[in-house]
Amino acid sequence: MNRLLWLCPPLMLIGAFLVSLALGFSILSSILISLLIACPVIIIYGAVRTRTLSKEPPARTRGMPLNWAAPFYDAYCPKIGLGRAFRQRTIELADIRTGHHVLDVGCGTGVLTIIAAKAAGGEGMAVGIDPAPAMIGKARENARKEASRAEFRVAAIEELPFNDSSFDRVLSSLMLHHLPPDVKLKGLAEIKRVLKPDGKLLLVDIGKPTSALWWIIAWPLVLWHFTREQVHGHIPEFLGKAGFREIEKKGGWIRVLEFWSASK
Repeated sequence: MNRLLWLCPPLMLIGAFLVSLALGFSILSSILISLLIACPVIIIYGAVRTRTLSKEPPARTRGMPLNWAAPFYDAYCPKIGLGRAFRQRTIELADIRTGHHVLDVGCGTGVLTIIAAKAAGGEGMAVGIDPAPAMIGKARENARKEASRAEFRVAAIEELPFNDSSFDRVLSSLMLHHLPPDVKLKGLAEIKRVLKPDGKLLLVDIGKPTSALWWIIAWPLVLWHFTREQVHGHIPEFLGKAGFREIEKKGGWIRVLEFWSASK
């Protein structure tokens, strides 16, 4: 039954659309009505479902947690190009080796953290943090299913609960755009603090669109202060201001995401 729950959001959208058409609205109006009706219902449904995943309090953050999305997250990521291949590419670019200690900030449901734990092997370790307790609950559930040694904690990037120089690698996958500009800098500085002297950060997030079509699709991101500077190509500036060096772009993904490597 749980495997079918991800069907609820699209069924809600389709149902609202068909009812609107039956009431005589145009196709465009029906689309708008279905979005206006179904989206709040989906969010409320997700919020109710999260209660079964974790009862921990959320971490304090000025970012944008996705606690309500935890029940749907694993089902939808592969459908928008963020499946296993994307996660594996992130691990390859991070150059995680046997024995490494790895931190995944904003780990969501822990898919990337679990792969990182496997890459680090029995002599290493991987821990994921996220401010959303439902995401951490789902991550722990995923780790149990895969018999993974990955660990998970409810925490926010603004105040990482780890000692200085604790990790060989830090991963940040699609988390940076959830933070306002000043919190981006504070969080990146925290990442630098917990990295070992020879440690590296591998960050993948929304960057500057590479085509006119993607500019058209991504134009709302220019209006939102969380993402405005990123779509103008300023991720390396954030990394530099946080004190990182050897900042290097490592490629892209689906023409709107960028991989960046930075050293402490």
